[in-house]
Amino acid sequence: MTTQQISRAELSEQVAAHIRDIVGKELTELIRTNIAEAVDPLRKQVTNWGEKLAAGAAAHAPQAREAGLSFARCVRATAAAKYNGSGPEGAIQILKQWGDHDLAQEWEGARQKALAAGDATAGGFLVPTTFSQDLINALRAKAVMRKLGVATIPLATGTLSLPKITAGANASYIGERTSAAKSEQSTGHVTLSFKKLAVFTPISNSLLRYSSPGADMIVRNDLVAAAQVKEDAAFIRGDGMDGSPKGAYYWAPAAQRVACNTSVSLQNTASDLGKLMQKLMESNIPMGKPCWIMAPRIVNFLATLVTSAGSFIYKDELARGTLWGYPVAFTTGVPTNLNYTGNGTNDESEIYFIDIEQALIGEALSLVVTASTEAAYPDGTTIIPAFTRDETVVLAIAEHDFVMRYDEAVAILVGVDWAPGSV
Repeated sequence: MTTQQISRAELSEQVAAHIRDIVGKELTELIRTNIAEAVDPLRKQVTNWGEKLAAGAAAHAPQAREAGLSFARCVRATAAAKYNGSGPEGAIQILKQWGDHDLAQEWEGARQKALAAGDATAGGFLVPTTFSQDLINALRAKAVMRKLGVATIPLATGTLSLPKITAGANASYIGERTSAAKSEQSTGHVTLSFKKLAVFTPISNSLLRYSSPGADMIVRNDLVAAAQVKEDAAFIRGDGMDGSPKGAYYWAPAAQRVACNTSVSLQNTASDLGKLMQKLMESNIPMGKPCWIMAPRIVNFLATLVTSAGSFIYKDELARGTLWGYPVAFTTGVPTNLNYTGNGTNDESEIYFIDIEQALIGEALSLVVTASTEAAYPDGTTIIPAFTRDETVVLAIAEHDFVMRYDEAVAILVGVDWAPGSV
């Protein structure tokens, strides 16, 4: 048997035997003991290093948080850093002090990349894409267009031009030795370009001193609620002026707007809804995902409609989130103070029937967040100075746009004065 084939234990025993023969049993044991005493601390040190590395990895591992809370956590850290007179590095250090090493690490990495690429923002802190999308995920459950499933694409440069179908191709039968009629789609282009949505939220300075998940939830809910209300109004009825997106109302051609019956009855209600569906069907819309959008008042009206026998007509289906089999969503972004009929009551509304697959949201990858302890913010008709309330005002700026790739994919019932009890 060669030396290479001898196991370590066998070799150790043979060497020990030779040492015993040469120096005696007592000295051999002394050598063995000294070696063990020298090696044991090293073994313990290596074990401790391993445990520390494992603990460090666990501390930096991503934590499970509700949608939007990672972003809210970073917003609070930003505000706390501003309150303490420090910048982005201060916000990152605060996250570490709060035990959010995963968020701090993510932000540090994103900040280094941004600085290397020359993408730093002088007006505020550029929040990493991961956290920005975290807020969008929370907004998706609230904002009506996102909730219904409108596709979102990134706008890396702020502008994106896409092909748009303005009229479908025609077909014809041909006889023998007859040329086919020329037929082609009419196409154009639609451009997505950044529109800035600024969301203000005041944060009590007392909440900035503590690592509190409850405080994160308050900030998250305030930001999402403010963004949802404004986004719904813009994506539905924005006129495209003064930096606002052009909403579905202004994408729809005039021929896609249908007047509601002036007399409210069960039959007229069903007829009006049917006319709206017919508009989309007759426009050769793919009908990939038609959806209803209406004001809360209109949903409540439909939910309370009963037959002459006292049975609810739409209540059960609306409770499942559909109307005539199509998804339905409600939002205060659909106004209820319009006056189409000229009756002077200013209590009319609209119902939208949209093929959501023809709509598109273009969005910046990251949000910009800044904070101020001196700024003032509007509270209804009053301007509130943050300093007098011991608050820090946070401003989050989202950049996005909304377009319809097929204008006829929107049909609108106008002059709707339905309300619970009006039948």
